[in-house]
Amino acid sequence: MLKKLIILSLILILTNCGAPGTALLGPTITGARTGSVAQASLSYGSSHVVKKAKESLKKIEETKKAVHQRVGQLNQKIDLKVDQLNKVVLKNHADLFFKAVKDNLKKYN
Repeated sequence: MLKKLIILSLILILTNCGAPGTALLGPTITGARTGSVAQASLSYGSSHVVKKAKESLKKIEETKKAVHQRVGQLNQKIDLKVDQLNKVVLKNHADLFFKAVKDNLKKYN
């Protein structure tokens, strides 16, 4: 009976029909196949590092998007301020020009 249970379990695990909880069996299978605890530990550790690296990259991408959006908003605000400043400067130049023309007309008439 025990032999049949073990064979059935191995068939389920090897054909990827096992429950989601069998994900941690990878290092166990590595250890059983090679007989090396160090190699099984390395297998588990490397998969854990890869998982954490993927999570970190995802967070970086989200932060990058947020920063790009904020920079875009700041650029729009800066463009509006520059436009307003240009209007003021142009108005001041126009006032100076018309004042100079009036002064020249008064002087020469």
